[in-house]
Amino acid sequence: MNDEDLDFDLDSSEEEKKPPVRRTRKKIQRRRRRKGLKANRDVLRRFGQRLLVVVVVLILITIIAVVAFGGKIKQSMAGATGTQWILSLLYPEKYSYSEETTDLVEYFRLNADDDVAVILGDEQIAAHGKYLDDTLYFSIDTVRDLFTKRFYVNEEEGKLLYTTSTEVTEVLTGADSRRYKKGDKVVPLDYAAARYYTDGTLYIAADYIKLYSNFSYSFFPSPNRVQLSFGGGEEHMSEVLEDTSIRYRGGIKSSILRKVAKGESVKVLEVMDNWSKVKTNDCFIGYIENVRLGDYKSVATLPITGAYDPDADFSLLPPEQRVLLGFHQFFNGDNGTELVELSKNATGMNTVSPTWYFLNDDEGHFDSQASKAYVDKAHEKGLKVWALVENLEYEIDEYALFSSSERRAALIDTLMAEAEEYGFDGINMDIELTDSELAKTGPHYIQFLRELSIRTRAAGLALSTDVPVPTESNRAFDLKEQGYVCDYVILMGYDEHYPGSPAGSVASIGFVEKGLDDMISLGVPAEKIILAVPFYTRIWRTEGNSVNSEAVGMDVAAEWAETRSLTPEWDDELCQNFTEYKKDNVTYQLWLEDRDSINAKVSIATGKGVNSVGAWKLGLESEGIWDMIDRTIPAAGQ
Repeated sequence: MNDEDLDFDLDSSEEEKKPPVRRTRKKIQRRRRRKGLKANRDVLRRFGQRLLVVVVVLILITIIAVVAFGGKIKQSMAGATGTQWILSLLYPEKYSYSEETTDLVEYFRLNADDDVAVILGDEQIAAHGKYLDDTLYFSIDTVRDLFTKRFYVNEEEGKLLYTTSTEVTEVLTGADSRRYKKGDKVVPLDYAAARYYTDGTLYIAADYIKLYSNFSYSFFPSPNRVQLSFGGGEEHMSEVLEDTSIRYRGGIKSSILRKVAKGESVKVLEVMDNWSKVKTNDCFIGYIENVRLGDYKSVATLPITGAYDPDADFSLLPPEQRVLLGFHQFFNGDNGTELVELSKNATGMNTVSPTWYFLNDDEGHFDSQASKAYVDKAHEKGLKVWALVENLEYEIDEYALFSSSERRAALIDTLMAEAEEYGFDGINMDIELTDSELAKTGPHYIQFLRELSIRTRAAGLALSTDVPVPTESNRAFDLKEQGYVCDYVILMGYDEHYPGSPAGSVASIGFVEKGLDDMISLGVPAEKIILAVPFYTRIWRTEGNSVNSEAVGMDVAAEWAETRSLTPEWDDELCQNFTEYKKDNVTYQLWLEDRDSINAKVSIATGKGVNSVGAWKLGLESEGIWDMIDRTIPAAGQ
């Protein structure tokens, strides 16, 4: 059929042709749909074939990558999440987490197999412990630095002693140290309490130290390390949210200290932008990413108690007790007659310390000026008697005396027998040592005081010691320990300038105040301090490079200035009256100790809670000095 026929037919028979046209169109549409579905199926089939090829290729690439770069891929996945995982997969060198581990022996700075790293609080310190025969030990120096200075070591006798207010505990430092002697009892131990290492250093077992110091420890092997804690305070804790690693430093490239499991608690020491410095319970201090830590919680730690406490053991004298003491020096004996005369105007003085006992050999023997009549007359005047023991009259070997357990005991026995015979009320130890002597002898002298204090305390006697103004070179006097075991520690607040020194004040106010401050800061309770002031002064004579002086009493010094028509003027800085003059190329100088200077010193002392005063020496004071001291120092109960 051509176009013209089609036109004709349509024009001539419109109604007749309509049904066939509709049927034809439907058939055409059905055929088209079938062709379209078939085309879609062909497209999908071709896409599936291509997708399969892509998947196979990716699998092959993955297999090849795993074979060739398995280690790096493993690293890139370790700990990575989200974007980090993708970046670490694509750029492992830059974004992967390091799997390198830290050399822990180097990390804990261990030098030998039996070394123990010491973590004090949240820091590793330089000192090391030792792990010997399944027992933790610390050197005697570490014990003194960290735990207590109260152990006494006698290497020559092979003894380690600890002294309380009532008894001495003794450990032998040789092979037989698996027990200790406490008073008359012997206590067995499961370990050697004290032993010498191969280098000659004395080590003390941690469990034995714990008897005398409040601390706890946790020991961890491989490598050896110990956590020390003294308790108290707050800790910030956090829970680890997922398995991860604690690293030496903050950063994914830092080496690993150890793996940390989900749910483990760590102590948070410092929080930074992306990492936190933390500490595990087994002493690893390193870094964890913040996203792997839970919320921080503050946890209070309880103080550690249970050990012997010297602060509680050695109590203070009653707070209302005040001592106004006069030193009474004599060399030819006194039955009390001189004392009565010298103390006529000593208003308020309630204690006298006579120079009675002069050590004369290394065995603990002494010359004695003790007198029962003296004690009786002192008691009649209401004065207590503290017998003075000194070491200046004779040349003796103080080290040989005080380093020997037997000689210490012999001297103590003799002094206690003297107290019983003469009825005096206390013992004043005036042992003076040069700095070089003190470094060697000091610890042994301190042990003597400990042992003597047990006996005086039991007998109801007062024990006092005389000490110089504290300096770095005389720290072996161990003032804190003397403050424990002695009832009083007498600060000799004089000899700022002395024979052989340049000319100057015997005791300026700055010298005295610093001495008091240092004693208190070193641990001597103010209630136990007696400030000894000078009742003397020095007349200085300087000619060229030659400097000498003469010690004189207050009245003699004042008379010397008056006979030369000198008018002393007050020095605000030194708190003393001062005068000087020149004659025939000789300069004479005088820093007076008088009512005004003594009042300044006593006032400084009372302002620091020191309400006891001593004076060297009776007979050198001017009239009214004792009355002024009595009125300046608060009376009992004030």
